[in-house]
Amino acid sequence: MCGFYAIEKIDIIHGIDVLDGVEGALEGLLKMATSRRLFPVFVAIFILATVPASAVNGANPDSGRAGGAERALSSELAGGWHLVRTHNPNGGADAISIMHTADTSRSDLDLAGLMIRCSETSAEVVIVLLPALPFRTRPHVTLGKPGNETQFEATVAPPGTAVLLPRDATTLVSGPWQALEDLFIRIDDGQSTIRGVVKLAGLEAAFKELQASCAAH
Repeated sequence: MCGFYAIEKIDIIHGIDVLDGVEGALEGLLKMATSRRLFPVFVAIFILATVPASAVNGANPDSGRAGGAERALSSELAGGWHLVRTHNPNGGADAISIMHTADTSRSDLDLAGLMIRCSETSAEVVIVLLPALPFRTRPHVTLGKPGNETQFEATVAPPGTAVLLPRDATTLVSGPWQALEDLFIRIDDGQSTIRGVVKLAGLEAAFKELQASCAAH
């Protein structure tokens, strides 16, 4: 595994004039994503999902830092996975995840990728989008190829771009997905459908790295 490298929050959300709130940050991320620089966008969304809104809202425009959550640490893993750790400005446990961007040649522009993150009891599976959905939305998520599909009713987590799958999905990460080359994703939010593919090569090793990191923190 490569060593960690620091990603300054102000650099990740490059081109955002605001840092004055989550909504403004998301608007900037959408503009940034048109260039398909998905991994920095992915990490920025991860930060927005884990940093309290007060930390973003309280950013000092002169210093370019938002509260104590100014950076994430990322290390590149095999298969294009990244292990990302974000400091908790309130002094609690760090937020840790593995993430993989969508295959841009086979995915809608609105699909950023797949995130698997530590939680209090087990890992959580999150599909990351670029547009934010209303929190009341219950997206219908279909995973897999036709004839071998798994379906879930998901919820929308902060900052609105995170589609959180129920805990049953974690068993797929530690089991069937490790034998797949690709994960086919379809998300229907009642207004539109987003489709795409995330490559799963290297998932087994990446998930073991995540489990070790979750246990350590």
